Amino acid sequence: MNKLNYLLVAGALSAGCTLAPSETMHMKKEMVAEHRAKELSTYEKKPLVNNVNQYTKWLIQDLFSNVDSPDNSHVIAVANFALLDSDLKRTSHFGRQLNEAIMHETNRTGYSVVDLKSTGRLQFTDKGDIFWHSEEIDEVTGNLDINFVITGTMTRHQGGYLINARIIDVNSNALMSSSQILIPNDVVDAVLKEDDNDDKGFPIIASSDTL
Repeated sequence: MNKLNYLLVAGALSAGCTLAPSETMHMKKEMVAEHRAKELSTYEKKPLVNNVNQYTKWLIQDLFSNVDSPDNSHVIAVANFALLDSDLKRTSHFGRQLNEAIMHETNRTGYSVVDLKSTGRLQFTDKGDIFWHSEEIDEVTGNLDINFVITGTMTRHQGGYLINARIIDVNSNALMSSSQILIPNDVVDAVLKEDDNDDKGFPIIASSDTL
């Protein structure tokens, strides 16, 4: 008898209850289903097996498969991935989370990654919150010495978002590597916003001549 079945029987006996076989089986099925549901991450009552982080990991692994071994003297910046049907200076809330995930996975490869939204100073709000990042171009750190930039585009596909990623040499504009992956709709839609009324396109922080 497994642990779950043992607990079911023990609970019934300790309560002094007498259950018919059909009732016992029904209770077991309900508890097993509840136990399994708690072990799964769900979105809209469907199992969410992988999230944006898993797809980003596969994307970056493929992207760096054509790149030589990491050189810590090289510094990489990660730009926002632009919506392909825009002026290439707009992204989405999902695109912003994708940017965060790419920074994380790139750093794990051994490369140095510069945080473009860093202000270089702590900022205190009137509510006592403390922040380090900003979306204002005049507040972020300038004069960044970077060697490569990871950038790309996102295309809304019938099945999700088609992500086109590339590594660009900032000195020559040479394409060093590229990669693609389709992230399913349920993974994209599972990235929720705190404010549903926030429809900002979030333009890319700055052009290279201002950094």
